[in-house]
Amino acid sequence: MNKNKNEKVNKKKEENKEKTANKIEQEERLPVKKHNKFKFFRKITGVLKYKWLRESLLTIILICLIIAIFILVNMVVRKADIKPLDFTESKRYSLSNDSKDQIKKVEQNVTIYFFGYSDSDTPVILGKQYHDVNDKITVQISNTNERPDLASEYGITSEQKVIAVQASQRYKTISSSDLYTYDSQSYQTIDVTEQKITNAILDVTIVSKPKIYFLTGHGEYGISDGEYCNTLSKYITNDVNDVNTLDLLSSNVPENCDALIICNPVKDFTDVETEKIQTYINNGGKIMWLQDPYITIKNYDENNFKNTNKILSQFGISFSKGIVCEQSTDNMVSSYPDLIMPNLEYNSIVKDLYTDGKLIMADAGKINTVSEDELSKLNVTADPFVRTSEKAYYKEDYSDGSGLQKSDKDQEGEYTLGEILTKKIDDNKSAVLVAYSNAFFATNYQFVIGNSYASLIELRNNKDILLNTVAYLNNREDSIRIRKDTGVVSFNTANAKQTNIVKIIIFALPIIIIIVGIIVTIRRKLKR
Repeated sequence: MNKNKNEKVNKKKEENKEKTANKIEQEERLPVKKHNKFKFFRKITGVLKYKWLRESLLTIILICLIIAIFILVNMVVRKADIKPLDFTESKRYSLSNDSKDQIKKVEQNVTIYFFGYSDSDTPVILGKQYHDVNDKITVQISNTNERPDLASEYGITSEQKVIAVQASQRYKTISSSDLYTYDSQSYQTIDVTEQKITNAILDVTIVSKPKIYFLTGHGEYGISDGEYCNTLSKYITNDVNDVNTLDLLSSNVPENCDALIICNPVKDFTDVETEKIQTYINNGGKIMWLQDPYITIKNYDENNFKNTNKILSQFGISFSKGIVCEQSTDNMVSSYPDLIMPNLEYNSIVKDLYTDGKLIMADAGKINTVSEDELSKLNVTADPFVRTSEKAYYKEDYSDGSGLQKSDKDQEGEYTLGEILTKKIDDNKSAVLVAYSNAFFATNYQFVIGNSYASLIELRNNKDILLNTVAYLNNREDSIRIRKDTGVVSFNTANAKQTNIVKIIIFALPIIIIIVGIIVTIRRKLKR
């Protein structure tokens, strides 16, 4: 029995030896490539026995994993269009309740076009919130190449950043410079982006546009193509007004006239025209009158402007023959005494002027206003708000050859160049005249500054004070005023440079650290 058992054990051993021999023989028959492959994996396994290399590899894998998670989260957030959180004290990037209350009432379809802007720009971030409040308002980011038709209609060039608010057949454009104002009370720059967009939406959706008329027939600056007030008329139209011309020899002042603009008449009104203007005033009319000095009129005689002065005398003023020059360097451009930057006194017209609150007048005259007692008899209150410095001088006589320089004949003092005159007609009605003793500053006359040309109306705040005046006269000042601090904030949009820095920190810096770590470890190994 033991013998049989030993035989079985021996037989089993022989079989195992045979299997082992067969396996060795099969491995020896494997192709050289597969054999080498096994060797390669064995080498890799051996290399990984080094702790420093294993840890470096794990670090690389971890960094790659973090980068992958970062990219994935970024893609998900972008796709989800998650609204940014606004932690600024003034809620600069959030619509105010005032805007939301007004926008909810809009029943027309409105499109806000952002030309030259990107998704991450602050005005776009704010603009998209209008759609969240009212789905009738849509937002489109565009450029002049994609929409040349709109660029042509709105007068936008490829270099400009412009917001265009369109509703039905009405539109209003807002330039990037219009999004900030200088607060003359706090001496700070204020963000009025929301104010401008909200009021633009309200402007283009109003039931009827105010009617603005430019008087013609007396050599006034015209509004047709190529004429001096063409640009001004376009700006007034862009402010959602209906602009027309008016010839008083053929018609009366229309009942729907919200404001009458008289821009530098150089000959007197007829008796019929004078009566029509006086009737308009007595009905509570609103007038903006811009007048260059009469010294520019050859053979000027005050008696030749009797009717003109008759109209102005109802408000207690007259315009001068001569011009005003400046000696204060803070109130003049370069060394030109007749190119002046007058001081502005705070009121409804100048409260939202941009940049430094200055405007530029060229060869301006002065406004002569009667005494307070005489104004009182006329039921007129005067609010002078554009004035020269006390160092200014009035020049009327050039016969001594002094040119624009001050001579002994010239009177020095502070002069009024812009004034609001309100005439009480009765308990329920008042007429208003906003007078400027300069019309040239409102024109598109090309003026040389340095090596470049600029229209006078485009200089400093010239355009804005004119548009503010029209809005003041037809009671179309901004429906709401939203002014936000532009100081230190806790949220902002990164620019291209900042974005590249972030990329370097996320991607390049970890790789540099790994390489330095490997080099240091190898050097330590070699020293041993």
